[in-house]
Amino acid sequence: MKTAVVYYSLGGSTRSFARAEARAHDADLIELQPAHPYNLFTAFARGCPAAIRQQAVPLRQAPDLSGYDHIILLAPIWANHPAPPFNSAAALLPAGTSVEVVLVSGGGKSGTHDKVRALIERQGCTLTSLRDVRPHR
Repeated sequence: MKTAVVYYSLGGSTRSFARAEARAHDADLIELQPAHPYNLFTAFARGCPAAIRQQAVPLRQAPDLSGYDHIILLAPIWANHPAPPFNSAAALLPAGTSVEVVLVSGGGKSGTHDKVRALIERQGCTLTSLRDVRPHR
């Protein structure tokens, strides 16, 4: 089974978890980079509203995920929802792929997991795991 770890990280916490996941699964590591990068201000001003609406954002280079049987998606939580690049990656998932989701910085409010599950399943994928992790401070 060929595995990819696909992630977006603004401050580096998600990157650390993604690297650990890639090592643990002997997986390819793919970083998502928005075409219009976020900083702390724009993450709050435009990123949080987009996260709440589960909007995707253009990526600098959309990864080709068609060669993977298993994909692990990681993203930080913004306004109790995965950051918008997560939605961009979800839209690229090939049907039939098994997917794990790791949400970094703690869980969202109730209903966030249900929304993430529905987003993954709309792509025709099987969600095998959805977990929240907190960075060490």
